Amino acid sequence: MQQMTFGECVKRTWASAREAATQMPLLMLGAFLVYTVLACVAFAGRPMPGEGEMPSGGLVFAANIASLLNSIVYIGFIVKIHRFVLLREGAVPLLPLGGKPLARVFGVGLLITLALVVSALVLYAVLRPHYAGGVAFIGVVVGAVWIFVAVRLSLLFPAISTGSRIDLRGAWHDSSGHFWTLFGVPFVAVLPLVACAIVALIVLGVAGVTPAAIASPSWLLLLAAGQSVGNIVFALITSAALALLYRRYANRLPAPPDA
Repeated sequence: MQQMTFGECVKRTWASAREAATQMPLLMLGAFLVYTVLACVAFAGRPMPGEGEMPSGGLVFAANIASLLNSIVYIGFIVKIHRFVLLREGAVPLLPLGGKPLARVFGVGLLITLALVVSALVLYAVLRPHYAGGVAFIGVVVGAVWIFVAVRLSLLFPAISTGSRIDLRGAWHDSSGHFWTLFGVPFVAVLPLVACAIVALIVLGVAGVTPAAIASPSWLLLLAAGQSVGNIVFALITSAALALLYRRYANRLPAPPDA
């Protein structure tokens, strides 16, 4: 375990994210290009505001596949950032340990998501809300539970990225008493990104750009590129934060080699 204050974690998160971006430029460029292409496909299969026609079934199917691939690329990217921060591993190999960390992170994320979806359906079936307020309440409860579980298990992901086995109990144990730090450090670290996104939306609004106006191919490409940059920066910051917090709190989980 490595002792760091909350402020030190945030500052080191920014420093680690910047270092990863500058030392693995080809990984950043590759992720940007893949994200942009997948985002373009996903946008093409989604109904755009102001358009009367729905996309064809083929485009909708392609958009769903693109969204799935986007998730896989995202997981692979965060695995690389975890390994860079914790192991000082560069962009090569692209799939560490034969892709096992990627598959395990994907599996754990899928398991958590399915468990919460089933819980939501059971809760809905038991309560049988007849009003929109009741449905919204269930949504709030499920959302809060999802955040709590995700934060409590968040240390598992950098552990898996470094090659550790899936240890749900270990992650739950090591995060005990640290919920607000595990939630707060990534949250505070991404606030500058959120501020930039808000400013960009304000600028677009002042410029008179409406949702219906972005249906043109050039605007869709620009939107996809902007979303890709946002995804990469968000993944960089949050992954670096989790890696540092794992180094700080890992106890029952295997400690990183350079801790």
